[in-house]
Amino acid sequence: MSESLGDVYVDYGPLILGGLIAFTLSGCVSMQFIMYWRVYPDERWPTRSLVILTWLLDLCHSAFIGVAIWDSVIADYGNLQKLDFIPWSVGPAVESTATMTFLVQSFFAYRIYRLQSALRVMQNYKLIVAGLVFILAFIRLIAATVSMAEMLTLQSYAAFTQPFPSWVFTLGLVLSAFVDVVITTFLCHLFRSNRSRVLSTNRIMDILTFWTVQNGSMTCLGTIASLICWLAMPQNRIFLGLHFVMGKLYANSLLATLNARNTIRNSGSRMSSSSRTPRLPPVTLFSRVAVRDGDKRDDPGSPRRNPPQMRLDRHRLEPLDLGSRSIEVNVHRTVESRFDHKLDADELDVTSESAHQEQGSRTP
Repeated sequence: MSESLGDVYVDYGPLILGGLIAFTLSGCVSMQFIMYWRVYPDERWPTRSLVILTWLLDLCHSAFIGVAIWDSVIADYGNLQKLDFIPWSVGPAVESTATMTFLVQSFFAYRIYRLQSALRVMQNYKLIVAGLVFILAFIRLIAATVSMAEMLTLQSYAAFTQPFPSWVFTLGLVLSAFVDVVITTFLCHLFRSNRSRVLSTNRIMDILTFWTVQNGSMTCLGTIASLICWLAMPQNRIFLGLHFVMGKLYANSLLATLNARNTIRNSGSRMSSSSRTPRLPPVTLFSRVAVRDGDKRDDPGSPRRNPPQMRLDRHRLEPLDLGSRSIEVNVHRTVESRFDHKLDADELDVTSESAHQEQGSRTP
């Protein structure tokens, strides 16, 4: 009896906990979806269609998770013979996760392709890198489809852990994590290779690198955790609870990337505007100075009415005799940069940048 109760803890517990986390992340997806439509109402239709499809898949995924938990915990409550039974909704939940993964990874593959064109980096390998990511993501989708079919056919977790169905499920998780690593590594390489001496450009590249690492690490770590639990403990449902969370991470990754464009753009604009200093006119040291008798500095006791006046005589310019007094000339350097970092929904266009430095001083 105690062994059966232990099976309940490691079977139903991960499903319920994973479902609760998945529902919470689904709320974050809906919030990101609403924010997207409020901030980008005039987005192009391919990106809008991608966002709508991702949101609908997330809702379907949440529905499948809810049905799976109901059938596993509530419908067969107290029937320990049903612990090994796979509800029909688990397979579609796995498939919807794979579909969202495929959409998100394909989106980033297209972004890699556009970035290589915009940054003029590895022009001869544009289709190779993006095509490799797309093909691997598609193979992962096929593996998930086969896994779903086997779950619906076998309806037993013990039978699903047999060599044939299990290696297909393992292949899907491995490919998902590998593609995440490839996308994150290549995007970081593109962003870091575009750094320059312009502060605003470096600021944009640093922010983009941070977002790429953050999004890629969340999805990759979630997939690796599910993979490790699947390989180490296939007899319990910990891997499935983590798999429920995976789909939400991918949906949030896509929508967060799209919604962060204005934040990144505004950060670069503030950095660019703060780096500009006003140009000062050059100092002219040619003038005639009229010094009144009462303003002579030789007599320390004489009152000082007005400071010496320095004015420019256009008709007659004479060098100013300062005597032993010294004058300090400050030379201001102005650096102007132009960096167009407009982020479209499915591309990043980085235009050419230029930095002009100006330094001048005039001496008598």
